[in-house]
Formats: sequence, structure tokens, C-alpha cells
Amino acid sequence: MTAVPAAAEPVPVAHTLAGPRTVPQLVRTARYAVATTRTTLRNGMFVFFTIALPVLMFLMFNQIYGTQASGEAGQSVGTFIMVNMAAYGGLGAAINAGAIIQTERSNGWLRQLMVAGLMPRSFVAGKLVAAMVVVLPALLGVFLAGILLAGIDLSALELTRSLLTLWVGMIPLVLLGLAVGLALKPSAVGPVTTIGMMMLALVGGLWFPFEMFPDWLQSVSLYTPTYWLGRLGAWGIVGEDLPVRGVVTLTAWAVGLALVCALLLRRAARGASRR
Repeated sequence: MTAVPAAAEPVPVAHTLAGPRTVPQLVRTARYAVATTRTTLRNGMFVFFTIALPVLMFLMFNQIYGTQASGEAGQSVGTFIMVNMAAYGGLGAAINAGAIIQTERSNGWLRQLMVAGLMPRSFVAGKLVAAMVVVLPALLGVFLAGILLAGIDLSALELTRSLLTLWVGMIPLVLLGLAVGLALKPSAVGPVTTIGMMMLALVGGLWFPFEMFPDWLQSVSLYTPTYWLGRLGAWGIVGEDLPVRGVVTLTAWAVGLALVCALLLRRAARGASRR
């Protein structure tokens, strides 16, 4: 599988952030989030690898395995392939949208943003909002392909519940990308992001059925955010008992990574202020 490339260098937004210090941080955050979202979505390679590639993978896997009955609430295997491929597309968009911060660090953009008055917490919030926006097309693209091209039949409730669950579940993955972008040198971010995304997709059971794994790998999978992302997305369609362990696991990842990001950003901000 090919990893999602880093997005293009951010367009200058200093003029949207600069101005009197009385400008509310919420306004600065919103302006930064909009500028970052626009830049990311204009990157053709990013869009291809987060939307087109997962759609193509879904159509291929569905053609091979999709007609088999899954035994879960009468749904076909294709339904759960759709959920997993949507999660995979969202995974790539989330991690890489967060990791784009390495570009802003390497070209001095982080320093300019801080000088313009954007506080570190507003920076994280803006980056998180922008990443969550660019994740949506990756999820919607696969679901639309499933409904319009593969004939998967979902009620409005099932569709909404599964999409919303997958979308919210992307928060820890965005934070993971942000942590990688803050912690590593720019030259190392791309390889680490690529390998990490592939390992999370593989071990999380997004590419191959969890039941095929040996016992030791199944035990590892239960602690990954990607495994529970797929399970919660499937729960949105099947509608059985909520996997509480999955909610707890994703929450723990999100809280832990948020703390790591706060520490790393504080370090990055100090470094930027000394330049």
C-alpha cells in the first residue's frame, strides 16, 4: 500500500492572523483552521491517496469477497469491507494532516504564527479542526462508492451512525500525526508516518480479517486505535451492544496523545521563539 504524501507547503496566512492583540484567539484559530484546510484540499496527491485509493481498494476487495454473507445482522462482507476501507482512508488523512506541521516547523512558519499572535493551544485546536475537516471526504468517498457502485443498502440511521462514529474516532489519529510531526526531524517524518500508518492498518485488521491473526497478534490488536475504529464503525451499522472497551481505548489514546502534543508543542514554541 502507498502512504499518503505530505501536503504542500502552507500558503501564507500571517495577514489573516496579524493585527491587534485584542483579536480573540477563537477568531485566530478559525482563520488558521480555514487556511490550513484550504491548502490541504488543494493538494492533488493528498486527495488521491486519501479518497481515490481507498475507493479503488474497496471496489477491488468487494468484487472478490463482497458477496459473501458475514453472519453479522445479515450484512454482507462488502459492508464491512466498506467500513474498513473508509477507516483506512480516514487513517491516512488524519495522520498526514497532523504531520504536515513538520513543514511549518522546517520553513519557520511556526515561528511566524507565534509572532502573529497565535497561541500554542489555538494552534493545536486549529490543526485538529482542519484535519477533521479533510478526513470527511475520505470517509464519504468510500461510503458513496459502497452505496452507489456496490449496491450496499443502509438506512439513514445506519449510515449516519457509522460515519459519525468513524469521524469522531479519528481524533487520536490526528493527534498521533501531530505528535510525529512535532517530535521528529522533517526528514524522518515521511518514513515514520508511512510505516506507522501501514502497521496500524495491518495490525488493526483493516486490510485482513482479525480472525486470521494468530492469538498473540489478536491480543496486540485489541490495544490499537485502528482495530476499535473498524469495530465501532461496524457497530454503527449492526447496531448491537456498544463496544465500551473500544470507546475507552480510543479515549485513552486521545488523552495520552493530547498530553504528548502539548509538551512537544511547548518545546517547539520555545525553540521557535529563540530563532
